[in-house]
Amino acid sequence: MFNKKVASWFWMIVLAHSSYQCFAGTDGYFTTYNHHVEKGEVELMLMNDYTAPSKFKREERQGEYFSHMLELEYGVSERFSTEFMVEWFEDTEKGHGKFTGFRWENRYLLLTDEQFPFNVMVYGEYEDLHAETRFKMETSGWIDPPYKQTESEEPDRERIMETRLILSKDFGSINAAFNTIHETDVSDGTTAFGYSFGVIRHVHPMNHGADKNHCPCQHSMKNCQCAHCNGTSDQCTCKMGGSVGLGFELFGGVGDSKKFDIRPSRQEHYLGPILVYHISPRVMTHLQFGIGLSRASDNLVRLNVGYEF
Repeated sequence: MFNKKVASWFWMIVLAHSSYQCFAGTDGYFTTYNHHVEKGEVELMLMNDYTAPSKFKREERQGEYFSHMLELEYGVSERFSTEFMVEWFEDTEKGHGKFTGFRWENRYLLLTDEQFPFNVMVYGEYEDLHAETRFKMETSGWIDPPYKQTESEEPDRERIMETRLILSKDFGSINAAFNTIHETDVSDGTTAFGYSFGVIRHVHPMNHGADKNHCPCQHSMKNCQCAHCNGTSDQCTCKMGGSVGLGFELFGGVGDSKKFDIRPSRQEHYLGPILVYHISPRVMTHLQFGIGLSRASDNLVRLNVGYEF
């Protein structure tokens, strides 16, 4: 159990030491995944949200809260990566907190844009989480279902198999990606559906002596050893350190296998502007404001910090 004082101290420590924490991700997105995978790279990310719940959720006795996730990712190959995540939260109004469980995620690049108009990646994740879990890694399904729910005792834990179809493409320094999200409850087979769309552009500083044709840094660029390139030589013509990324995400739920529909008054939908800053070629932090677009949506501030080995 956490109390308000512990939660406040924890958050101040996170902010004070954010430059020393570790980070992973896909170019600064919070919910959307793109096709970028770096073979052999280990990434560690600490993700933190501060959430002001919607009026609808406050009626469910949910106060303002901090939620966190610690994620470790490994690039097994140029096409495949695997990640392990743990998460917890502290409700600052109710003086309540809990470690809620773990996720295990895998992504595989099925088709590249040399074979298809865009890169196609498949995604699978197993979630074993307490029913009170609050970290908003994605949204799906209904907050207020438009159908009658059967009266049954809610389980203490949620065991979910999440899959995604990831479509992604780079346009120079700009990446655009779209994800379809499917979360299936392994106990009853009900699947909740969601979506996520993101666009982000990274602006890289020019280094002295760098070839202008090689900046901004591309993931397919040869002869580069910085944290975001796949080259094999000891020369690097472009660095990520000091670079800035600007973008946005649009994500939300679109019903479930009982009722597939778009009804914003009963679903969560968000618009999230993104700011990314690379403190060094390997250390990165990014910030997002999650703006709720519907009655059932929260408002939140998201801060991620991390390190790429």
